[in-house]
Amino acid sequence: MSSAALSDLELTRRETPGLSDALLVTELARRTLDELSAEPPVSLEIVASMRGVVRIDTAEIPWAGCLAPGRQGLVITLRSGDPYGRKRFTAFHEIVHTYMPGFTVTTQYRCDSDISPDRSRAGGRSLEALCDLGAAEFLFPWLAFHEDTAGSIPTLPLAEQLAERYGASVEATARRLVTLRGPALFLALEPACRPRGPWEEPKLRVQWVHLSGGWPFVPRHKSVPADSLLARPLTGERVEEAVALTGLTAAPIQDVRVSAGLYPYTDSHGTQHMRVLALVTPARPSRRRRAA
Repeated sequence: MSSAALSDLELTRRETPGLSDALLVTELARRTLDELSAEPPVSLEIVASMRGVVRIDTAEIPWAGCLAPGRQGLVITLRSGDPYGRKRFTAFHEIVHTYMPGFTVTTQYRCDSDISPDRSRAGGRSLEALCDLGAAEFLFPWLAFHEDTAGSIPTLPLAEQLAERYGASVEATARRLVTLRGPALFLALEPACRPRGPWEEPKLRVQWVHLSGGWPFVPRHKSVPADSLLARPLTGERVEEAVALTGLTAAPIQDVRVSAGLYPYTDSHGTQHMRVLALVTPARPSRRRRAA
């Protein structure tokens, strides 16, 4: 195969054999940012134009976004009901598809977990995960984010401040904080029923976990007691406390600081979810690192 027919990712694999695709995709995003001398908040329109995207539209679509070839170039379509920060992440995700093999052959989708267009066209999870990595680098350039968070402990108030600076959602910003400024445990909880007990009374349950560092296993759909400090945000209370966190695991998670709040959202079906986000960090980071 000639080099002209290879994608940017395939060419970079040849340049630096042995490196993982995750590192290569991150490097491709950084190269683009360097070429543009981009500063946060990174201009979505400028990056899109550089990658051959001629138009970014919004529409009432059931998935978060898609990338499709048009007559004059590539077109990104974003779900109109999504908040500004989420639209930016989705758009950068679609832009990262332009570095991937075969991206011009078929429409690329960014799907919600409950939305499944044609799976044969949507691509595998590993591809979508790579595009999420690249999107995070575009949205939160490593050097700028590293400087902005130097000496900081991940908390939701900090995530809110950074989300405004970078033009991102609080969730995406907190995930980046956890990845680059851990150890930290990031949880989303919602009132819900167990998958095996849809007739039961809803309880506050873990929907997903994002973490860095060594933490006890927290199972998905794990319920927490109604009197847990993780349930207090459901009444509108903000939680910023150093505690022994109980209810998530068999034994309490000792010596941690919990930052939690209520962050409701509306899904693609128009249903509002009363979501609690919680960032958990060691109350004594240096001590935990010595024990690790």
